[in-house]
Order: sequence, then C-alpha cells, then structure tokens
Amino acid sequence: MLIKDRTINEEVYQTCIEHGYPEIVARIIAGRTDTFDKNIFQFTLDAIKPADIMVDCTKAAKRIVEAIYKDETILLFTDYDVDGCTSMAIMYETLHNIFGVPNSKLIRLTGNRTVDGYGLTDTIADKIIKFKPTIVITADAGASDGQRIKRVADAGIDVIVTDHHIVPKEGVPEAAFAVVNPKREQCQYDDNIAGCGVAWLLMTAISREMNCNIEQKRKIHQLLDHVALGTVADLVPLNSVVNRYFVKKGLEFMNRKVRPCWQVALNGKAADTGYLAFRLAPRINASSRMSCEAITAIEFLTHNNYDDIAQAYRQLDIFNTQRQKIEKEMFNAAKASISMNSTDVAISEPILIYYSENNHPGVQGIVAGKLTENFGIPVVMLADIGNGVVTGSGRAGQFLHIRDALQTFDDRFSGILIAYGGHKAAAGFKLHKDNIRLFKDEFSKIVAEQLKTKDTTPYINTDGSLKSFDYLQNQISLDTYYNIEALRPFGIGFPAPLFHDKMVATDVKVIGKNPVHLSMMLDGVRAAFFNALDKPGEPFPINSGEIVDVIYTLNLNSWQGRERLEIIIKKIESCKS
Repeated sequence: MLIKDRTINEEVYQTCIEHGYPEIVARIIAGRTDTFDKNIFQFTLDAIKPADIMVDCTKAAKRIVEAIYKDETILLFTDYDVDGCTSMAIMYETLHNIFGVPNSKLIRLTGNRTVDGYGLTDTIADKIIKFKPTIVITADAGASDGQRIKRVADAGIDVIVTDHHIVPKEGVPEAAFAVVNPKREQCQYDDNIAGCGVAWLLMTAISREMNCNIEQKRKIHQLLDHVALGTVADLVPLNSVVNRYFVKKGLEFMNRKVRPCWQVALNGKAADTGYLAFRLAPRINASSRMSCEAITAIEFLTHNNYDDIAQAYRQLDIFNTQRQKIEKEMFNAAKASISMNSTDVAISEPILIYYSENNHPGVQGIVAGKLTENFGIPVVMLADIGNGVVTGSGRAGQFLHIRDALQTFDDRFSGILIAYGGHKAAAGFKLHKDNIRLFKDEFSKIVAEQLKTKDTTPYINTDGSLKSFDYLQNQISLDTYYNIEALRPFGIGFPAPLFHDKMVATDVKVIGKNPVHLSMMLDGVRAAFFNALDKPGEPFPINSGEIVDVIYTLNLNSWQGRERLEIIIKKIESCKS
C-alpha cells in the first residue's frame, strides 16, 4: 500500500508557530485544517454560534413553545441508529425533565429497521397519523421525505423537521411547518454537525424563547454528553470547531458519570472518542441491528432507574455479541465468495455489489466496511427484508462519493430505488429484488464514471517522520506524547497522528495468551504490534537487528504509578524486503 505524507497548509503551520505551538503540533494541525481557529483547541462557548442563525430555527422554537404552553401532544420521531437514539434522548430529556412536559403529552417513535427502514417512510407516516399528535419534531430524518411529510401535514399535524442530511435537488419539504437543517441553501451554520447536534441546538433555541433559568440552561448544556456520542458515532468531521466543542465538553460531562447510563457503561473507566466509537456506539446500534427496534438503546439512555438501565445495558451486550457472531460469519462467507469469483477483484471492478439470501440486514453495513478495507474498493451489500424487497448498505472507501452515485442512479432510473440516503462515505437504500441485476450493472457504470479521473491506488496518510524534528534530537519522548495528546479529540476529519520512520528493531518476541502479538524495541523504545501474525507459529515479519520501515502511533503505558512511552505499530516491514 502506498504511503503518503499529509499535505501541510503552510499558512496554518506558520500561524501555529507564531502562536507558540511546538513544531510537531503545528505540523499535525496544518495537516488537518486549512484555516487556523483558536477555538479548535480552546473549547469555549465562542465556538458555538447561536442556534437562531439556522434558517427556520426560531420559527420552530416558537411553535414548540406554543405547544408546551397549550398542553398539545408532541410526537418525537428519530431514526434508530446512534445519531437518532441520542437525538431522542436529547429531545426527551429537555422537553420532559427540564421543561416539564408530561409523558401523557409526549410520544416517542423510532423506525423499525426492517419494516420501516431509514427516514420518515410511508409506514412511519401511517403511525404518526394514527397517534394523532398536533405537532411532530423529527431529528436526524426528514430532509428527503417531502411526500410523506405532506401526508402528515394534510392530516392537520404540524411537522418540524430537524436533520443534517443532504437536501434533495427539489428542495426542502414544502409541507413542513419548519425545516432546521444546516445543509439548507442560505443557511450560515456549520453544516458538518450531526443530527443530534441540530436537535440540541433547537433545544437551546427553545430555552431562549422560554426565558429559562440558569439551572435549566446548565442541564441543557450537560446534554452534550449525548451529542458527543452521536457525533462520534455518525462519523462527522472533528476538524469542525463546533463538533470539537461538542465532543470535548460532552466527554467531560460523560466522565463525571452523573447520568446512571454512564455509571453503568463506563464501570469506573474514562471515556474517550475511541471508547465511544468502538465500545459504546456498537452496543447502541446492536439494539436495532438484532431486534430491529431501538427501544432497548433508548431505555438505556433515558431511564432514571439504575437497575433498569443496568438491565438494558446487559441486553445491549447480548445483542452486540450476537451481532459480532453474525458479522464474522457473513464477512467470511462474502469474502470467500467474492475471492472465488475474482482472484484480482480490487483491480478488475470499480465496486463490489454482493447479494446472498443469507445476508443479514442488521449487519450488512459493518460487513461492507470491512470488505472495503480488505479489497480496497467500494462495497455494497444487499439483504432480503421480505415482500420481494432488498435493502442495500454501501461503504465508499477512500475515493467515491456514494450518496452522489445513488443520486445519479435515481436520476437515470427513476423509481427503481424505493428510498435512499446517506453521506459521502456511507449510504443505504431499498429496491425490489427483481431489480438487483439492473442495479448491479448500471450502478457499477456510474461508479466507474465518478472514479475514472481519480488515482484510486489505496494509500495510508501519515504525518511523516517523528524523529526528523530538530528539537526532538532524534529521540521520542514523553513530552512529545503529551504535546500530541493536548490536541484531542481525534476522529474523522481530525485523525490521531500516524508517523512513519526507519528504526532498528531489537528483542523481537511473541506476547499474549493468544500468541499472535509481537513485542520489540524500536530505537530503544518499547513497541507492540497487535495481531502481527495470522496464526500462532507463523514466521515473524521482521527479525531482531534489522532496520525496519514502520508506521506507528504513540501510547502511554501506566503501571504501578510509573508512566512509560510505547510505540503501537500499525504496519512494519524489513528495509531489506
């Protein structure tokens, strides 16, 4: 795989140096943003512009306040993923626990993953109309659902849409009472925020309309713990000043463990972005992946009773274990089938589109992501959901804009896609099973068109050599680690630094109960290479005494009160090879 050093914005780099940042820190920042903004690192409320900058936000807030004062029935609708579940928690906590709306006047509705699918679909519209609320507030949904929203509005229900997805070319839903979406034309707000961030901002606008007291405003601010989880899980970029504030402050609130859900989930540990992305978010998502419903996840996030929350979290753990088992089986089956059909699939195809009757609709997106990593090209997985309909989930890889590709397909073959939506990196859709062959043939052509002018050689982006900086004197120190750590949070758009150096490897040995991990010294610094071997007993990729080419991150190992710097190896090979 090709290794590329990140492109450095020289203006940002020089500005960082002038502000007194260490050279390595300046380089990391300048490799991730084209503008210098002190709020990226100072995390003050200055980073958050007032919500009323968003088109329709004040209009929506005033209508919701009216509904609260008139004792109207309010229905909250969100999708079933982490962004949707955290949006539900934010709106419910604000309206019920802070503004005092009784449960008898609040209806919570999330879609069924298989029956309803993503968004405000026809079946969701049916349910809303049957509930007969006077007002609906959506979160993380609605931008592309104009026809269904018109049905709801025609039933005499005011629909307030809050969303962050791309607005379709025909514009926002005209029948909606208000549409709060930073991706709207003429909206001046940061359009990188997740659906939960939009929902939270609307709640702050309501608080201003209601002249809330300081304690109420403080409680709304503390709901950033939910915003942090939804923001990280939805893979929105963390080079956004707003998102960085959401995640930084949200993690601070989460780690105070005031909410029983965090007491249960963290169990004495501290959360960071990695914990949210790889521990907590998969469990929240497992609720709808395995049961098709997000009820258990929402109960975990919103219950006040510790025992009920603990029980819900145990069930999420069970769901997650089931998900992991199905995912592994599905990945292995898909990989074997694809490899059997093409020994050099990464070169011969612009995209892999894989259907099997055994595919599980709840985990196909995860498997698509893993296959994308494995084969180095975009992947779409298709799974049956009944009634002659299949659902698709795609992952774009490094080069494709998969949502735009679906838009192009829909433009050319109107009506074939029952529904679709997503982002640059990931998207989902539904179509009739009879149209799978058409979709495979024509969507592959569209992907090829989009990629034809791009160099699609897979690559790893690094921050270059860490040893090359003069002030380090060719040594990697704890000070270096702490300077880098000060740049957290890391994530999509602002990834954790990855370095590339030549070093001398010594004391190479196997470690761990499962002997597939390696320990070694690299230029005198302890290093670990997890899952270095495919199976126990395999030859080592490098030998003691060799000069090696290594891609790595830094880690702090704390043991019995002592702190020791260590290198975490991501890729390593002998310079002789």
